[in-house]
Amino acid sequence: MTVIDSHAEWWSDAACSTADPDLFFPISSSGPALRQVAQAKALCTRCHVQQACLGYALDAGPVQGIWGGTTEAERRLLWQRERKARARPAQEQAAGPVLARPALSP
Repeated sequence: MTVIDSHAEWWSDAACSTADPDLFFPISSSGPALRQVAQAKALCTRCHVQQACLGYALDAGPVQGIWGGTTEAERRLLWQRERKARARPAQEQAAGPVLARPALSP
């Protein structure tokens, strides 16, 4: 199943499917656009497919607008944290086992 197929499964049930699409695509990140972002996020918090929507946005890569109750900047941070968390076990494994140091006697 492709990302688009997955999107089609939940999209029709999304709370935003009947909302004005412009609400989810503010034209700036200040002034009246902040109120617009807050309104879009409020609609997302009441949506039962919010996690699927957020997952779609994270899987699709950089997408504009509010998806899954997050802004582009918030998703970028989530993606970076996830990438770092996945890299950490790989780095630890590459470093080899950590040997315990013997306690120093007084």
